[in-house]
Amino acid sequence: ITPHCEEGLVATKYDKEKEAMVKIREVVGDPLGLELYELWKEYEEQTTTEAIYCKDIDKFEMIVQGYEYEKEHLRPRAEVEGTKNGSSNDDEEEEAHKRDVSNGPLRGFFVSTNKSIKSPLFRRLDRELREKREAMLQKKGWSVTEEERQKS
Repeated sequence: ITPHCEEGLVATKYDKEKEAMVKIREVVGDPLGLELYELWKEYEEQTTTEAIYCKDIDKFEMIVQGYEYEKEHLRPRAEVEGTKNGSSNDDEEEEAHKRDVSNGPLRGFFVSTNKSIKSPLFRRLDRELREKREAMLQKKGWSVTEEERQKS
């Protein structure tokens, strides 16, 4: 599930994952099934340091992928069809992105993960990557919105 999925799908993500974990527990059997289910619950509820780091790694890996994809595939803004002298409004940019991700930055990945990273280590790595991304996007003629910048 990505930031661009249907709202209904995103809203039911937890329920679907819980249902899957219950089935896995049944197939595997206890005590291992129970341990797997409890680890998943710990991850979802963020009740331990390990769970927090695990979720941070998951979120950080997603934005690293977004950054790498933009670096490799995002065309310079001046080349993107549908823009006039390299400028467009946010609605036009979003529509262009939906047609072809090479036509606009992957803003959703960076907006959706903005406040989700919690540990100091991954907050620092996240900030450094966002700064590096902003410089890369500027070279390609794209800007970064405030929503994409790391929030305190």
